[in-house]
Amino acid sequence: MVDGIITGFIIGGVLSLPVMGIAVVYGITGVTNFSLGIIGVFGAFITWILLDYNWVFAVFMGILFCFVIGYILQNILLNRVSEKGGDKNLYFIITVSLGLVFTGLIKVIFPRTNIGLSLPSMGLFTIGGITASGLKFFAFFFAVSVLILLRILEENTLLGKKWVATSQNLKLAKYIGINTKRSFCIASGIGYALAGIGAILWASIYNINLMSGWDLTFMGYIIAVVGGIGNIWGGLLAALLMGMVMSFSGYFLGGSWQSVILYAIVIIVLIVSPRGILGYEKSI
Repeated sequence: MVDGIITGFIIGGVLSLPVMGIAVVYGITGVTNFSLGIIGVFGAFITWILLDYNWVFAVFMGILFCFVIGYILQNILLNRVSEKGGDKNLYFIITVSLGLVFTGLIKVIFPRTNIGLSLPSMGLFTIGGITASGLKFFAFFFAVSVLILLRILEENTLLGKKWVATSQNLKLAKYIGINTKRSFCIASGIGYALAGIGAILWASIYNINLMSGWDLTFMGYIIAVVGGIGNIWGGLLAALLMGMVMSFSGYFLGGSWQSVILYAIVIIVLIVSPRGILGYEKSI
């Protein structure tokens, strides 16, 4: 039982990172970006290639790549689509196409498409008679720390206040002199970086392959919707709940039942509360 709880928290903690990335991007820009997960996985592959040099450098470069790509794509592509009045269908087609491009690049650039990351285990910890590596516990506490940091950033910094203003009233934000394009770019960069961190931690605890980016993306959006899309607190809560469901359904019924039970619960939650557990929030 304790093993299932710990596993659920670990799964939920890792899954909450791309969910937070989705919440940041959607909450600020209003774009449902379906390329987040696959570019995050691309960043994990970069980390894997550079691990032989230094693991800190490798992780940093993987995350930095995701941030830079997110910033550039928002600046040269998505902002321009927004200026020309692009709708949700166009954003869907563009971001899915970006994901397919980076899926192809993984196949072309990297020698393997199924990898695991050998990061330091950070020692062993025992809770309730269950022993696990410190890295697994780090994944959970890191996710909670990121959520708190994002809230502090939003409420106590000039950048955060610009984000709130931009998300609440774009025209008024432009009128008072806020560079909304830059706000969108930074938010997109942070969203992609969070997806990259999630992919790196997932690869260090489990394995990732060519389809892992799509799994993280769609699972991330499902969890985000259940929590209340754009709502970071709701996303974290939903990720932890989904992690528990995946852990205990796999433990008691076997892995083949995980998806069945998970999506059945998602349907029930959205019937009862269509706006998610904590409700939709068009800002972080």
